[in-house]
Amino acid sequence: MSLHEERRRRTAELAALDPERDWHEIYQRLILWELPAEARFGFQLAFYRPLAVPRMAELLRSTGHMQFDTTRRAYDTGLVIHEIIYGGVDSDRGRRMVRLMNRLHDRPDIHDEDMTYLLSALMVVPTRFMDRYGWRTVTEAERYATWRFWDELGERMSIGVRPGSYDEAVLLVEQYEPEHFAASTAGAVLTRAALDALRDRLPKPLRPMAAQLTSALVGDPAVSRALCLPIPNRASLAVVNGAGALRRIIQRRQPPTAEGWFTPGQAAGSVYPGGYGLDQLGPRER
Repeated sequence: MSLHEERRRRTAELAALDPERDWHEIYQRLILWELPAEARFGFQLAFYRPLAVPRMAELLRSTGHMQFDTTRRAYDTGLVIHEIIYGGVDSDRGRRMVRLMNRLHDRPDIHDEDMTYLLSALMVVPTRFMDRYGWRTVTEAERYATWRFWDELGERMSIGVRPGSYDEAVLLVEQYEPEHFAASTAGAVLTRAALDALRDRLPKPLRPMAAQLTSALVGDPAVSRALCLPIPNRASLAVVNGAGALRRIIQRRQPPTAEGWFTPGQAAGSVYPGGYGLDQLGPRER
């Protein structure tokens, strides 16, 4: 399969970086330049994971933010993460976002093992999605940079138990999910709210298939069952797999975008059409 020369050049440029020294640049370029759309949707699937754990789903339901302000919460979560990826964990804006995350997670009813799992899932779930649907797979250097970024963030969030490598994160996810995943009433309510928000952003012909398409993109029947999603049918699998394969072919032949997709303070959909300030991010009192 042919590859556009500019993509080939940028891949070689990335490969020349030293993961030990340049881990933040490598991860930043992977998420914001190389595979940005796949990374964004991979993060969305990672943020679905708490809904598959009954105690985490109930905690999220009790706050009301996800259920009653679903679209804004989804945008805020993504913007917070991308602010830190863009500037780094120790940048001025990054530190403000880390403080926000620490404030939101400073609750006695959040289990330490759940925080360790979520940290690991944010390494593993987006990476697997990029491997499945990206124009290329994630390199070993990028996997190392992924682990290093989230390990640094986990340290600043005082997550005491963290995976010691990307491979350890994979093992942790694979051990945690069968033990803790289960369908629940709270999970079903929040998954339905998330799907309602997604449905409004889909082309009209695809809106009736929102649950089926999401389940197909999740790519794991056990996770779909825990999220109270239907097991994907042949039609949804055909749409997802066919569109993914065609998109991969087209992307490999086209030049990459000249700019990264994310700029701090940028406009963000219908929630922040004129851009946002950092003090706007995070839950509002109801």
